[in-house]
Amino acid sequence: MDAAINLDLGQEPELQWTELSKIRVDSSYQRPMKKKRVAQILRDFRWAQFGALQLVDQGDGSYTVYDGQHRFEAARLHPAIEAVPSVIVRLDQAYEEAQSFLGVNINRSSISTVEKYWAGIEAGDEMMMRICAVLEEAGCEVVPPGTKSPAPNRTSSVTAIERAILRYGDLAVQKACMTLIASWPKDNGALNGVIIQALARLYRNNKTIDIERLVLKLRAKDRRILIGDAEALRKMGGGDAPLALAKALVEIYNKGLQLNHIQIGAKA
Repeated sequence: MDAAINLDLGQEPELQWTELSKIRVDSSYQRPMKKKRVAQILRDFRWAQFGALQLVDQGDGSYTVYDGQHRFEAARLHPAIEAVPSVIVRLDQAYEEAQSFLGVNINRSSISTVEKYWAGIEAGDEMMMRICAVLEEAGCEVVPPGTKSPAPNRTSSVTAIERAILRYGDLAVQKACMTLIASWPKDNGALNGVIIQALARLYRNNKTIDIERLVLKLRAKDRRILIGDAEALRKMGGGDAPLALAKALVEIYNKGLQLNHIQIGAKA
């Protein structure tokens, strides 16, 4: 028997037709509804293409969708449909429902890192909870599900933040995020993933770095121009984008200093 095969199958699901009035979507982990996708399903609606919704029995006669929310919404809006085919599972906790959502969607290209993050928070994923704690300490957050409202203290750079935490540690990433929102308090793109990685590297490798000095230096720069200058350096000297930006930040910080220069230091 192949050791890679999971033999713990869990409780067998039930197949049934479920009344639409008994189904709801849990927005705490589901991705935002895309109206164009719902309209497309309605326009081409056929039972042969619909498949079955994957639902969680809530134990009170109601069900939540953990896969198929766009098909559910299309069916709900269709004047001739009152019930849909469904696969019913029973889970003990809400976090298991979010885990099931991740399990179904993790290998689909359509799930974004932000959606994965919020589902991970609901599911109690250790890494996502760690990212959340770091951002909260810095006064920041990942863009909430279902919103398109940008803000200087919001970010969608989940993968970059995860990478920075693993390489440079929680405190370095926290300081990086605090520096960025202090430097560009009106810039909705302040929490850029490349800059977070570059700053976290500098904070990890320079224990005595003066945060106030760095904030003042950055405040005098336009973030987009800074990234453009770093990209020019990258093309000339090679390396990745965070490294090029770290070099640019070191140059900016050290300019005019006689002592206590900072260095790029090791990547990890």
